[in-house]
Amino acid sequence: MVYDLEFLKNFDGNILPSQINISELVNVIEKHVSQFRYYYQSDNPKYSDLIIEFSNLHIPHLLGLSKRHHYNLPTYQAREIIKNLKNEWDLEYLRNGDEQWFAENQDKLVGVLLLYQLLHIQKCTVLTPLNIVNTSMGWRFKRDNVYFVILKSTDDREYTVELAPMENSSHVFIPKSLKINDPHVQKCSEISLTFLKAERIKYGKKRGKSRK
Repeated sequence: MVYDLEFLKNFDGNILPSQINISELVNVIEKHVSQFRYYYQSDNPKYSDLIIEFSNLHIPHLLGLSKRHHYNLPTYQAREIIKNLKNEWDLEYLRNGDEQWFAENQDKLVGVLLLYQLLHIQKCTVLTPLNIVNTSMGWRFKRDNVYFVILKSTDDREYTVELAPMENSSHVFIPKSLKINDPHVQKCSEISLTFLKAERIKYGKKRGKSRK
């Protein structure tokens, strides 16, 4: 199976996580999903214009490759994890390092392959937990500073990407986490979010040290 743009656009979630090629997953997400800013309009008057900024550095956390979820990685630096996933760390390596990680996070592998559709609001529902942050169902959203949730349903799962404000910004959001079948979204309020465009992030090149 080839992971390309057409695959991301049409993926229905029907794949066994154990059969996912982790290197191809990371490469296709980097090429077509991450390193972009996504622009939207919403019917929420306070957040009528939204931007989601998604970088490579968010990928490991969305896959559950963190100190909290995978206990035996030789590094937890996001850049190093991405580099190793492209080259050396296959799914067998990750499973052998922490079998419990795969048991708990295997559905996130599928969810990451759905991120293209989630961020393009392709047959998705958009919700806000701001109406429940002071209730028992909303405490986690308040703790994690989650303002919006994008939900996509497949035949047997609900995948939600949670969005939190970027530091020092009131209208730029980043993907905070990826949840599967999260019951907390049931009390969230639905909003209308219209995808406008995506632009690749242009990072400035670091200058070398000046010669004396």
